[in-house]
Amino acid sequence: EDGKVSHFPHIYLRDNCPCKSCFDKGAGQRLTYNPVYNGFTKAAIKTARINGDNNVSIEWLNDDQHTSSIFQLDWLKANRFHTKYDDETKTIERRLWDSKIKDELPEFDFNHIISDNLMLYKWLRCVMETGIARVVNIPDGDGQLYKIADQVSHLRRSCYGTTFKVQNKGDHVTTIAYKSGGIAMHTDLSYYTNVPGILMLHCVSEASQDGESQFSDGFKAAEQLKANHPDYFELLSKYPIYYEDIGRDTSEFSHLALHPVIRTTENGEIKQICYGDHVRSTKIKVPEAKLSSFYDALIQFLEYAYSPANMIQYKMKSGTMTSIDNYRVFHGRTAFQPNPNSFRYVEGGYIDWDEAASRMRTLEDQLKIDYSTPII
Repeated sequence: EDGKVSHFPHIYLRDNCPCKSCFDKGAGQRLTYNPVYNGFTKAAIKTARINGDNNVSIEWLNDDQHTSSIFQLDWLKANRFHTKYDDETKTIERRLWDSKIKDELPEFDFNHIISDNLMLYKWLRCVMETGIARVVNIPDGDGQLYKIADQVSHLRRSCYGTTFKVQNKGDHVTTIAYKSGGIAMHTDLSYYTNVPGILMLHCVSEASQDGESQFSDGFKAAEQLKANHPDYFELLSKYPIYYEDIGRDTSEFSHLALHPVIRTTENGEIKQICYGDHVRSTKIKVPEAKLSSFYDALIQFLEYAYSPANMIQYKMKSGTMTSIDNYRVFHGRTAFQPNPNSFRYVEGGYIDWDEAASRMRTLEDQLKIDYSTPII
């Protein structure tokens, strides 16, 4: 009806036969083995006809085990192969931001997120598209992140626990995050191969003095680098850095991973930022002849990220949470003064993007939202 002509190879149709002997509708999964083992490569159609109830009936040639298949026309349309007229890859409509967002930071109410599926969806989509959102009116005490994560899927555990408690714990700790000094802006868990997607930072108790949080849109900085220094952009997207974290917290650990600072898709679009000074290893997979240029590129990229025109800085208040896209947004903090009567305590936790995107798609179906969350 849209005037487009689609072609379906016989092996594809035989492989995707929707009858009950080939496909478990309840589980949404195939029952047949690998099509090569079943001889589907030799699949041939004897007859094909469109029936009055909007389906195509196919009779197979020389297939003793399976003589026919029926395909709904809507299924064929939804699964047609890509042509130059189709949008092959649906991308996320991300909104880049700079320091002006400080006065218009997206804000959501905690109780609405955990009790209203539409508000839960709006929060997740905001983090996906804008990369940052504040949550307010969080009850006193830690453990509140579990309540939000349970509405999505579950918290992603790391070597620092299911949640991690950022407060001054003295000198005998594995990470500088558990001291009172400042932390350079970074993305979290770059020493994991599978980096978590959403980072939630719940301010349980604010510092009496200093300890301001810093955030910057890494995609914005990367786009500026790409526009003004394409050679630098290429270096940071081509050559990876080793990241490591060795120590003991909930258990003994020795993490090591390799990531480019800027990860791109096959189409050259920015997909992920991965960087952290405090966990950056001395090992680097850059040819010696390009090392100076690589450092120049890294310095220029961070100058964009730290530019006052791009970065925001504010003191998180007790009972609030800042949620960010850990694939995209840098975060850090200034040093603070430890005070036994008023100490800074931030509880953090992660949700994988796979789980968040899955929840968004189910909500789109339940709430009849005219949008389909793409692969992140």
